[in-house]
Amino acid sequence: MENINPNDRAKEIHDVITNKIAHNMSTIAVLTTNSEVVIVGTSESKLRNEQRKILKENELEAESITGNHAEENAIAEAKKQHLTGIEIGVSREICIDCQELIEKEEIISHTAFSGKKSTKRKS
Repeated sequence: MENINPNDRAKEIHDVITNKIAHNMSTIAVLTTNSEVVIVGTSESKLRNEQRKILKENELEAESITGNHAEENAIAEAKKQHLTGIEIGVSREICIDCQELIEKEEIISHTAFSGKKSTKRKS
């Protein structure tokens, strides 16, 4: 099994978005699991075509749930697939709500926690 760095991979997938506004308004989360499957979540309704084109064979796009953050979508998809999340990397700092979820699920993260509520959180 390839050993990936979820932080680096999240940034790599995120950085294929070249439009600065679109880039600044989205987040990518990459979650390694207890299998070879790696879950890729986005804060948008779905991955953009250019992001989907660079997914590797073992990377699975998470279903996006309206209002969810990329981290929440990746973790929910892992559960849906009956997988356990091991390590998550995110393309930007992690808000306090997602930090709490990650800690509750006992998932490792080397992405910085913002310590703040998300300004984009609907509820």
